Amino acid sequence: MSQLNKSQELKPCPFCGSSVEVKDFCVVHAPLSKSNFNRNAFISCSDEECPIGFHMAFTSRQSDWEEIITSKWNERALATAPTATKAVKVPVSNSHLQTRLF
Repeated sequence: MSQLNKSQELKPCPFCGSSVEVKDFCVVHAPLSKSNFNRNAFISCSDEECPIGFHMAFTSRQSDWEEIITSKWNERALATAPTATKAVKVPVSNSHLQTRLF
């Protein structure tokens, strides 16, 4: 596996903050050849208690698989709150409550 350059460093786990690592393995298909395989790449958290994991599958033609999985992992939703909120008044009704037993 090639080393990631500085612009491709993996962000830490979004749930626990621990470091993560990329693991991969190849599945070769018949007829056996160097160009007929699929690569399964995983990003897993270094904290064994954290259940986070990320998987992507690539074909043998995708030589930039490390760049792709790293960029997808590093995408984060914006952590900002909505700028405008609207107060909604919910009507209260007790009609669903039983008022008389007999």
